[in-house]
Amino acid sequence: MENQIDEDVLCVETFLKGADRGFEDLVRRYENRVLNIIYSLIRSDSESRDIAQEVFLKVYHNLESFRRQSRFSTWLYRITVNTVYDFLRKRKNITQDAVFFEPLAASDQGPREVLLAKEKGEIVRLALAKVPFKFRSALVLKDIENLSYLEISEVLHCSLGTVESKIYRARKFLKQELLKLGVNQS
Repeated sequence: MENQIDEDVLCVETFLKGADRGFEDLVRRYENRVLNIIYSLIRSDSESRDIAQEVFLKVYHNLESFRRQSRFSTWLYRITVNTVYDFLRKRKNITQDAVFFEPLAASDQGPREVLLAKEKGEIVRLALAKVPFKFRSALVLKDIENLSYLEISEVLHCSLGTVESKIYRARKFLKQELLKLGVNQS
């Protein structure tokens, strides 16, 4: 992890010295993670790609404002979540249509297991779509991106206690929605 942080700083410095290669390396390193976060929040391939492009344009134009007070990835995820939030605020009808991606099937699973995993993923997506964005974003950063509570607090600009509360409430909403859909929580 420390090595990646050093590489990120090197890429930023390379870009700021005038070499686009530094920015291109950052995009290559983070584009899938950014797309995953966006897709997890809005569940639209084409719009996810448009928002990701907007995120990286913001990064390109504002990279000199990166102060290294946090990790580059934290700064990038903050821009990502804020860009998604702005997008959803502009198009309120989309807010109820966001969710997780499909779980990847293990190579040793048969067709029945793959189908069951897909069905379970769809149920989770439907339930997660009902979780309010301000809670869902914290849950996505924790459970999909595996960020620590401290990293999430930096991304969302809130205290650790608030992050814990948002994740707790998101899981509570998710559980309620799963129960409504008849999913056994065992």
